[in-house]
Amino acid sequence: MTESITRHHPDALPAREIFEREVGASISDLHITQVGTENFLTFEVGREAPIYDHALTVTQASLPPENEFKGRLRLSVKPVRKFPESLEASCLLTLLTRSTRAVTEGRHATGFMVPYVPFQNREDHILSQPASHVVLGRRGVGKSTLIIRAVDLLSQTDAVFVVLDMQAYDELGMDDAIREIALDLVIKLREAAAGKISGAAWTPVGSALDGLEAMLSSRSAPIRTLGPSIKRVLSKITTETKSNVFVFLDDFHRIENSAQPEILNFLNGALKGAAAWLKVAGVRSLTNYYSSANRKGLQVPGDAQEISLDLTLENPEAAERHLKAILQSFLAAVGYSFNERVLPDAAFKRLVWANAGVPRDFLQMFARALEHSRRNRHSSVTVSDVNIAIGEFGQKKFQEMRDDAREDIDRIDVMIQALEQYCLDTNKVNAFLIKSEDSEERWLVRKLSDLRLVHLIHQSITPDNAGEKYEAFIVDYALFTGFRRRPNVREMIPSESQFKASELRKLPKVSRGFLDGIAGEAKGKIVVAPPAKKLKEPNYRSRSGSSKQARGASTKSSSGGTKKLSATKSKKRSTSKAKGL
Repeated sequence: MTESITRHHPDALPAREIFEREVGASISDLHITQVGTENFLTFEVGREAPIYDHALTVTQASLPPENEFKGRLRLSVKPVRKFPESLEASCLLTLLTRSTRAVTEGRHATGFMVPYVPFQNREDHILSQPASHVVLGRRGVGKSTLIIRAVDLLSQTDAVFVVLDMQAYDELGMDDAIREIALDLVIKLREAAAGKISGAAWTPVGSALDGLEAMLSSRSAPIRTLGPSIKRVLSKITTETKSNVFVFLDDFHRIENSAQPEILNFLNGALKGAAAWLKVAGVRSLTNYYSSANRKGLQVPGDAQEISLDLTLENPEAAERHLKAILQSFLAAVGYSFNERVLPDAAFKRLVWANAGVPRDFLQMFARALEHSRRNRHSSVTVSDVNIAIGEFGQKKFQEMRDDAREDIDRIDVMIQALEQYCLDTNKVNAFLIKSEDSEERWLVRKLSDLRLVHLIHQSITPDNAGEKYEAFIVDYALFTGFRRRPNVREMIPSESQFKASELRKLPKVSRGFLDGIAGEAKGKIVVAPPAKKLKEPNYRSRSGSSKQARGASTKSSSGGTKKLSATKSKKRSTSKAKGL
């Protein structure tokens, strides 16, 4: 057996291009290997892996018969000592990019795709059932992935399904949005139903869809007549297919908030009674699926069932298990397993905590940390690589916040700046308690939670008087790392599997009237003034807590050290903070 390196062989080049396209990385070593009397094209890789098997299969099938290497492709394994420098790491980065940018509408991303990690409560199977659903969760928790998985399940049945990405309509007013959504629904229904209905049975269905499309395109019919017209067409489709129609609306929170109930009311009326079902996905606090004022929209549980995808830091162990399973699925695709050579446990835990259990954020930040590891020639992804990625990731979150919460951005900005000064600058800790009451402050904190800028760590804490309950949150690393870096901020990280209640009770408190303490602005910074005397909140005046803090809490500083507050220091800090606010 002899080998020769090839770079410009006319038959090797197309094979190389196809193989590299499928794995998403450049092949540095490509050989023509003579075995007996035949020449084989050999791709040199670091490990045997499913992604290479897939690439070989696709390349073999894509080469024309006259290509010298048709049926003569092989792999040669040459292990690499450092994972970040390997071809497999390059392939992994491409897989992560493809998977975290997958869209629900239209064709899936091309190339090898990582197998799904099962949803913890079989939500994909629930969503594929004939019922209407509202899927709620923070940005990046897997709502779009859930839709893709449900569509995959439905594709194995006789059901007709349509997926619409709502971002395309987010600049439209209510009436225009209804017409455009209805038009796109009809166009996609024709595409989907044509594959399920054939022969003479298609003629009346196709004719009805053509007429409906023409009516919607001309904008001649009043909106109130569109719903019944769509329902009649849907009934024809479900009668002929003897199955159901499923309409998925992804990122529904992008629609103007006040228009959301009206749009859902229109679509629910068009689908109801025609064996057609509505599946709506959006960020929880930005999705207005029902208006009690005019009784329009989707009422839960009367019209639809809710599916919640949030996995918070209330249960860090569950978040770690889920994210580890997801990352293991990606690593297995490139021939690796989850171990210290790839990602040491300390770096993994740091990633989980920094991303608060949100899968897409976790994968994207891991990819960025891997890039830093390669650049620094590390043998694995280290904690320092993760820390750099954390600092860089903040700007992305703020941009996404502005995209998602445009209608409330002014008040959200005020709340962010107030929390920054109160928690990070004054109290030097990245956590706080918010009183469980109906208040603007709590409403804003919940929006910030859905936007991944604060994260729930405990749902019910009673720091002072019995019956007065608070929720505990940490602020996201985006608020105090990178270009917003603040020194000496203590990080709340549980020493065991969960936080101790005694630690959480000592956190600074936020309750109704917190924003009333904002006295003005100076050079773009919020200035928090002492709370007005009219406020009756017993714990608001001394938000940093009483002398109960003297017992201390073990917390981690942003530099990695652990600090123990003494009784004397704690009292002094508590007093000075209360005066400063």
